[in-house]
Amino acid sequence: MNLCKMLIACGIVCSSCQTYYVSVFKQKIDRNYLASSHIGSPDPRQKNPPYGQMLTIDWNIPKSILDQHPKIVLDVIYWDNTHDVLYFPIDSRIGYTCYKLLNETYEAKKGFLAYKAHIVTENGTIYREWTHQLWVHWIQEEEVLSY
Repeated sequence: MNLCKMLIACGIVCSSCQTYYVSVFKQKIDRNYLASSHIGSPDPRQKNPPYGQMLTIDWNIPKSILDQHPKIVLDVIYWDNTHDVLYFPIDSRIGYTCYKLLNETYEAKKGFLAYKAHIVTENGTIYREWTHQLWVHWIQEEEVLSY
């Protein structure tokens, strides 16, 4: 009986996992980001270490999507109420890319408020999407004027 319950539980867990995905992880960048902070090696960057935030976008896509020349489209809303759309080409089935907001730019923008990443094929089809829990559609001035 226990084996049957384990097989059912395993089936539920495995069926809910996605083989193909896009995901985003936010990380703080400061002195602790430098490897030299952990191993004690000499590093001239310790005198003026970087500070800010980084978004790491990783993906796993099938060959059929890779053949359609996909790209990552990253929408970012910053704490200073500005917005950017960034594009990153995808040239492998599994991979990652990073977007860093550092030093003076980080101070000006005050960090990431919300972000959304999606994989878009060359014909404009959205294959996969990952959305931050605070993400809202950024209303452009043209959209407001068209009403």
